[in-house]
Order: sequence, then C-alpha cells, then structure tokens
Amino acid sequence: MKEITIVCVSYQRYKNIPVLIHCFLAQTLQNFKLLVLHDGYDATMDGILGRFKQEYPDIFDYKFSDVRYNDYGHSLREKGIGMLDTEYVLLTNDDNYYCPKFLEYMFGAIHAHKADIVMCDMIHSHNQPGGRPQLPYNLFVTMPKGGSMDIGCFIARSELAKKVGFRDKTHDGDATYFQDIVQATPGIRIAKIDHVLFVHN
Repeated sequence: MKEITIVCVSYQRYKNIPVLIHCFLAQTLQNFKLLVLHDGYDATMDGILGRFKQEYPDIFDYKFSDVRYNDYGHSLREKGIGMLDTEYVLLTNDDNYYCPKFLEYMFGAIHAHKADIVMCDMIHSHNQPGGRPQLPYNLFVTMPKGGSMDIGCFIARSELAKKVGFRDKTHDGDATYFQDIVQATPGIRIAKIDHVLFVHN
C-alpha cells in the first residue's frame, strides 16, 4: 500500500530529473508514488519521463500543464495537491537529491510520534540561505518557521495540504504553505529528525 505521493514540479531540467527519480527508486522504503508535473509540454521531457512510466507504471506517472505558469512551480503544486489519494505528501523540485533512507527515517518519525508534519535537516546549495551567513553546501539546520526550511524537507498529511491548498504564488510560497497548514491545524504534531536527508539545489 502506498502511503505517500511525491509531487515533483519540473521544467526542462533534462539531466536533473533522472537523478531525482533514481533517488526515490533507491529508497529503502518503497511506500510511495511519484508524480512529475511539468510546466507546459516539452517533447524531450516527454521522452525521458515516458521511459520511466513504461518501466515503473505502478509507482510513476507524469503530466504536462496546458499552459506555462512560470510561477516557481506553485500552480503545479496546487494541481498536485488536488490529485492526492495517499495519506501523506511531499512536494519537491526536479533538481533536488534525497538520501536512500529518507523515507525510512521520515516514516519512522511519523509513526513514532503520530506526526502531522515531519521534517529533516538539509544541505542548501545557495549562498546565505535564509539570510544565514554561510556558504553553499553546508549543513542547514531546519526549524518550523520562515527562512529556516524548504518545501522539499518536510512531509505533511495530505488532508491538511488539501485543506489549505497552495494560495501563495510568490517566491515565499513554500513558507506560506507550511504556515497555512500549521495555522489551520490546532494542536498540530510536528516531528523533527536531526539527520541531513535532503540536498536543495
């Protein structure tokens, strides 16, 4: 039984998307479905993703939007949330990396703490991420607040994601989505794993 849908937004990163897909194919816990949503039609990406769908039809699917939104992938995330049929969801991008034990650790924490949200630490590829005075590809300790997390570092219950949707289409949409879930859920249970399981690019 699949417990989580990974919704990955994408746009013409032909070399990156196979890496992201293989990160999940290599997971020690295979309890997921992976859905790639591409921003507008692209023939090259159709060829790349079509091969994965042919080989892994039970866990992999992809779709193209009718129009190019060009809004940080947020409109695609909103569409992906509306398509969820699993208990949990992870929203991510096509140039990110995940450790093979990402899902194993995250679901260990979910089940141990009956968590609504679980988050992990990460490596951030940008200079001064979140305004912190640090160089890229250094430890980024996450916290449940703006400037201290990325959308790819946390898993949430799908019912909560559907409840709030993805209303903020600006650069800060990731943080707004997280904050909306927290504010809409009195007594929300947030678990934090002190392991680096995710690389943001």
